[in-house]
Amino acid sequence: MKKITFYAALFAATHMFIACEEEKIIPADELPVISRTFIETHFPGVETTAIVREKELLDVDYTVYLSNGFDIDFTKSGDWDDIDGHTSPLPESILSLLPKSLPEYVAGAFPNLQITEVNKERYGYEIGLSNDTDLKFDSAGRLIGIDD
Repeated sequence: MKKITFYAALFAATHMFIACEEEKIIPADELPVISRTFIETHFPGVETTAIVREKELLDVDYTVYLSNGFDIDFTKSGDWDDIDGHTSPLPESILSLLPKSLPEYVAGAFPNLQITEVNKERYGYEIGLSNDTDLKFDSAGRLIGIDD
């Protein structure tokens, strides 16, 4: 009986591990409405080239790839979590969503650089600059770290 219980538990654990992560390309209508609205608002006229839904245990997130080279990560609820322009600067409409002190700090401290990425983090925000420098800000918009 112990062997049966052991093997049943092993089978269940193996199945859960295999089913833990799933990536699937989905059509735009399966993306949360709030995400679609975000894209239409901040990237008007830019085509979506792919949308990937990733399921991991109980969590779901979405990565949207745009024809202009940007990718945007959205949470299960549809809120943006990460916006990466790679080498392209973020639109002003995105920068206006951040605490005002973040873009102001970058403009003053790094006048020749542009913000190309923003990530929401537990502590606040991580901002990527066009020279690959990452700036970390707390949720109030105060600089707390720099990674070159």
